[in-house]
Amino acid sequence: MQDDFRLLRIKTPVIQIPDDNNGIYVKRDDMLPFSFGGNKVRIALEFINDMKSQGKDCIVGYGNTRSNLSRALANLCYLFKIPCHIISPADEDGTRIDTYNSKMVLSCDTKFHYCKKTNVKETVEKVLKNLREEGLSPYYIYGDSTGKGNEHTPMLAYIRVYEEIKDQFDYIFLATGTGMTQGGLLAGKAMHNGTEKIIGISVARSAAQEAEVLRKSLECFSERVQKIGKCEINVEDTYLCDGYGTYNRQIEKTIHQQFTCNGMPLDPTYTGKAFWGMQDYLKKNSIMGKKVLFIHTGGTPLFFDYMKGIQLRKISDNNAAEEAVVQLEKMLVPSLTERGVNLSQYAAKLNTCGKVWCHYDMGKPVSIIAGYFNDTNSKTSYLSILAVAKEYQGKKLATSLLAEFEDYAVQNGMGYVKLEVRKHNTAAQNLYRKLGYEVVDEASETSLYMKKKLNNIGRARGLQLFKEG
Repeated sequence: MQDDFRLLRIKTPVIQIPDDNNGIYVKRDDMLPFSFGGNKVRIALEFINDMKSQGKDCIVGYGNTRSNLSRALANLCYLFKIPCHIISPADEDGTRIDTYNSKMVLSCDTKFHYCKKTNVKETVEKVLKNLREEGLSPYYIYGDSTGKGNEHTPMLAYIRVYEEIKDQFDYIFLATGTGMTQGGLLAGKAMHNGTEKIIGISVARSAAQEAEVLRKSLECFSERVQKIGKCEINVEDTYLCDGYGTYNRQIEKTIHQQFTCNGMPLDPTYTGKAFWGMQDYLKKNSIMGKKVLFIHTGGTPLFFDYMKGIQLRKISDNNAAEEAVVQLEKMLVPSLTERGVNLSQYAAKLNTCGKVWCHYDMGKPVSIIAGYFNDTNSKTSYLSILAVAKEYQGKKLATSLLAEFEDYAVQNGMGYVKLEVRKHNTAAQNLYRKLGYEVVDEASETSLYMKKKLNNIGRARGLQLFKEG
């Protein structure tokens, strides 16, 4: 690669995928041929261009360990022999996970500077001061230490992209986080008098917060680059699932469907969340017969993070059901073995007469839920077993399993879920109560019956699943 930033001029393919109601097209920016591609390669190049135009010699970026921008910046800086530093905050809950993105950042000799969400400004100022004392002239990609002053630079990348796709679609959807990509598209639309509706599916902020970020970015662009009129800003925050890096079963299903049916990798942090949001938005608003473009903003390393993590699967054969029962029945108190249950017969009955789901980690069953859905008279489904391996407890796998069980129950015309729980198992009772179950009767001297009435749209939308790490 020559130092001429030719990647900025590459046109990525637009492909159509099957859909019964609209013409759905995907612009595959994940296929940009550098560092796994994605919108952040284009944006990182704009930052490096701007850094060089200012005569500076060191890049300081910002992003947590999932950040595609951090990976793209680090990779390009290594290529162009530019020192690179990344200010990296922990997640909202204080945790920090390793990802393929963070590993690639480190492999490019980039230095992480870890901080909390509450002291980003102080960390930025400290890093910039230290670099200057080392004789370097650092360029912070977001302007000043409060993140203001350079909003216009990254927008240039997707003004160029807008020029490729203008006047072709009725709707454009994309994941929006920092707002750099959507801001560029909106600026391009304003400059070219576009008519399409550009909708950002927020992956991190509320719609009001994201819209304000976009408004300020567009204002900055208008002042510093080219005067543009007011832009219609559309951001949907219905699909946040409680914030950045969290996801639900609907997103998992979307990722699985698009990979198996269209060979397209999506990730749970950005593109999977946005693609699900687009599909639901079109359905909810009865949009039909339109040409719709989804901009695949990349994130393939995060797809592989997801694939190597814990996966939820529906079991379809007796051997798999028996393996899961044998592995996990000891989590029950008393265990099935202690109750004198024949595990092989029990598993076969579950798989033949009921339904079984398990979470797997590297091929090993780490959770199980199973039950029956054949009581059409009372429209009641019966949960027979729910167990999570000890080392996986606390990761919200039980919540995920119950959501899947309830979803299946509703799809099959059931109105209730009924289960039996031991009186001494207060932790399980508290979980069930939190998810809408109520004690309805005494099953025996040692156990209770609990029951939940299901709503007519399946499980409550937005149940947060576990986070890896």
